[in-house]
Amino acid sequence: MDRVRIAIIGVGWWGTTGHLAPLSQDPAAEVVAVYSRTAAKAQAQAERYGVPRWYDNVERMLDECSLDAVVVATTPNVHYAQAKLALERGLHTLVEKPFMLQAAHARELAEMADKRGLLLSVAHPFLFSPTIMRARELVRDRVGPVVAVNALFAQRVIDLYRGDPDGLMRAWQGRAEFQPPNASSYADPAVVGGGEGHTQASHLVGTLLWVTGLRPQEVFAYMENADTQVDVVDALALRFEGGAVGTLLTNGYLPAGVHTHDLTVYGREGVVRLAWDNAGGHAALLLDGACEPIPLQGGSHTAEVPCNFCRAILGQEELRTPASLAVDEVAILDAAYRSAASGAPARTDA
Repeated sequence: MDRVRIAIIGVGWWGTTGHLAPLSQDPAAEVVAVYSRTAAKAQAQAERYGVPRWYDNVERMLDECSLDAVVVATTPNVHYAQAKLALERGLHTLVEKPFMLQAAHARELAEMADKRGLLLSVAHPFLFSPTIMRARELVRDRVGPVVAVNALFAQRVIDLYRGDPDGLMRAWQGRAEFQPPNASSYADPAVVGGGEGHTQASHLVGTLLWVTGLRPQEVFAYMENADTQVDVVDALALRFEGGAVGTLLTNGYLPAGVHTHDLTVYGREGVVRLAWDNAGGHAALLLDGACEPIPLQGGSHTAEVPCNFCRAILGQEELRTPASLAVDEVAILDAAYRSAASGAPARTDA
């Protein structure tokens, strides 16, 4: 096999931008079919990107097409069922964030993939950033055992949670590369599960776990919904195996165009500090009173996610985000929502 025969399940906003568009240009991939619950959308995207087949029925697509893999890029409420269908048919599976809404589902699918010798992954563009990759190397090689982490992810997405995707496009100054999602996709708990936790904190949790190699144990969370049906501001305290602790804050209620992202990892022998916002950024290794700069390299790494997935299937690259990380990420978020609801700490192995 020199090309991965792949189908895209969900060709809305991010299914197209993050997966269909890059895979249609990737020599390692052959996009065989696309699915949308709306037949007209599936047909339109297939014709736009030169995909030979389109469907509005997932099971029929999986049964009729000769495939090696799928991307699941639908709304979170159907990730579990659709990924399970793919794995049952022996297909490597890449799932958009949030990977799953329940930790039990994430563990079940990871076990299924392992038994079948299949790759199962979650989409994490930040893990392809050279800055994040360098931070991971320094944490593992220079800072010593991790004792604490502090993380922040904040940008304006309140409009999505209000069911006003056009408002988000205006806040983002009408960025032409984005097509607005459906109004319910990020606002209706029955569709999206939660708000800031599943939509934004998942970025931060996955990055934190990948950079540090920590395994979660317990979470205590506060969440505020503002004027929406889902959480908009989340604050988490975390305990990890081995005794490390951490804090995590995500906030979707910012002014238009404002963003600020931080990650600090404290080890016994040094500190890795990353911070970037509208004013620029700073990244450094702090060691023995000295400051060693880490190059900040921007740019979008969205297209690298599905391309790495295909090359991992072909044995050409290591899969950047393994199923074990996806499971731990869901375990943290599942525990966070249970903690916020109960007012008590929640175990991640529950």
